[in-house]
Amino acid sequence: MPFRPSPNGNKGKGFLELWFGRDEANEGKIRPAPYLRILAVIPFVIPLMGTIAFTHSAYEFLPLFKHAMFIFAPAMQLFYGNSFIPFMTFFALFLLVVRNEKIPYFVRYCTMQAILLDICCMLGGLIMQYMPIFIMVSWVGEWMELWIFVNSFFALGYSIFNALQGLIPEAPLISEAVYAQVQEARDTGYMEEE
Repeated sequence: MPFRPSPNGNKGKGFLELWFGRDEANEGKIRPAPYLRILAVIPFVIPLMGTIAFTHSAYEFLPLFKHAMFIFAPAMQLFYGNSFIPFMTFFALFLLVVRNEKIPYFVRYCTMQAILLDICCMLGGLIMQYMPIFIMVSWVGEWMELWIFVNSFFALGYSIFNALQGLIPEAPLISEAVYAQVQEARDTGYMEEE
């Protein structure tokens, strides 16, 4: 982080620390191995597909993201082709990854965060589906859909970027719910070494 050294030799605060505070979740921990980082990013594909599926008119405002829809279209057809598949995927990830203490804490944390981000994306889609039709087709509905799209992509991009760096992605409200589910390993401070 960039800093201006103080006259007495103490290290000053960097720009990111001034704006966002200290990174206490990652402070003093060894970053996980590269293969664990890739494993931690894979579950984020599910909320990414959910964001693409639930926000259609956002592509009129941001046509650059149309390519993401074409890239994920085959996976989305398989995943959302049967309503039983997302349900089973949720329970498989939750029971086989998040609750399995043999899997490193970093992977379990990122998987649980991906599950919660997917739930947030689905809630946004459900709100849009059950709005009155005159609001949904108006400019208010389009802007709400764009707001859901941009916030979902920002949260997913932030989480994926931090997971690829080997840092625990701290999202303000979601991380507290993740810590409630992955509590045991957090108390021990365990992270896989490189």
